[in-house]
Amino acid sequence: MEYSNDILIERLRNGDEKVFECIFHKYYNLLCYEAKGYIKESYLIEEIVCDVFVHFWLIREKVQIKGHIRDYLVKSVHNSCIDYIRHLSTLQNHKKQIQENSTGKFTLCDLGENPLDYILTDELNSFINSEIEKLPDQCKKAFKLSRIENLSYEDIAQEMEISLNSVKLYIKNALYKLRESMKIFRGS
Repeated sequence: MEYSNDILIERLRNGDEKVFECIFHKYYNLLCYEAKGYIKESYLIEEIVCDVFVHFWLIREKVQIKGHIRDYLVKSVHNSCIDYIRHLSTLQNHKKQIQENSTGKFTLCDLGENPLDYILTDELNSFINSEIEKLPDQCKKAFKLSRIENLSYEDIAQEMEISLNSVKLYIKNALYKLRESMKIFRGS
């Protein structure tokens, strides 16, 4: 299905899943290739690209695309990769600081957390775990294999004896449902 960029954007805003699916299939490999310039682990590349598509779908009604959809998605993947690298760098710096000071005892405040944040994080983790358990069986299994056991999408497809596209769809659906259930925490 070939439409002009403006028509694709309009149909997306109206929730046309077929158009979204076509865009996903058309640009998925290109976006993975783009992410590969920043990230080496294939499962992270796939996760970042799928997260970009999920986010794109969730904001489709209000997204402002000044150029071509492809350019918007490439820029989104670029930004997501940079954010991931920054996050990883911050984690490594914290880990290094903790290792350098490993002889001392730490409180939550020493680690930059206050007790309320710790309690809220624990509650949020419990909520997320309960929401994961509510997912459909195949969706839940694919999600756990990806996020908990850190398996690549290819390994998940082999383990579950399903196609790679099915794995991607299960992960996408799981992320969408989890994000929807998380709206109560964002006040949306």
